[in-house]
Amino acid sequence: MGDLYTEWARVYDCYFPDRSSEVEFWAGLGAPYGQHWLDLMCGTAEVSLELARRGYSVLGVDLSPAMLSVAAERLAAAADYPARNLSLAQGEAGSLPAAGGIVDFALVGGNGSFNHLDELQAREALTELRRVLRPGGGLGMELVNPHLLKEVYPVRTFGPLRPPPGVWVEKESHNHYDQEAGLFHIRQVAQYEIDGERGEYEVDFALRVWKPEQIRAMLEQAGFGNVSY
Repeated sequence: MGDLYTEWARVYDCYFPDRSSEVEFWAGLGAPYGQHWLDLMCGTAEVSLELARRGYSVLGVDLSPAMLSVAAERLAAAADYPARNLSLAQGEAGSLPAAGGIVDFALVGGNGSFNHLDELQAREALTELRRVLRPGGGLGMELVNPHLLKEVYPVRTFGPLRPPPGVWVEKESHNHYDQEAGLFHIRQVAQYEIDGERGEYEVDFALRVWKPEQIRAMLEQAGFGNVSY
């Protein structure tokens, strides 16, 4: 059994489809607020880099050194890496490495990364996000939809959506949605090979599934207004 993010880091991007539409969505949502952005739980910084290429000044923050190591490799390999537009920092969502009132727009994407936080952590994160945002700044969040979880298969086996050269990976996911507790339990077992090096991982974790009214209440308590879905 390994640390979730350490085990995921090497094959994380394989499981996302082309993310250009995701970048377009964030760019369209955040553009009216200004140029200085925070990408919280940025992971391997694929979205951060694409936003920086569009001219936004982006601070990517993630808790996982392994994810940030992959992100640094990505930036080093990018011939057009806009060094002045993108910086990476390790940090917790409840203690952001940024001064207050300097961010125009903050995004929390990463395929429902916010759902990995428990209630206390979520409240602390929202308070911190409000602190670093300037007055009138914006926040966008990607959350797991509780209505869709009712249709999730208990066991699912799948391969990568974007396997890069030299990478093979197969993953089996065992899922259980506890509606009463508001938790989506996941156990993943995967085998992979990267440039001839074989490995495997098994991780157990649970996502906190927030109802819309719960998220709205927490946002408003943290000082946010004009909440929409």
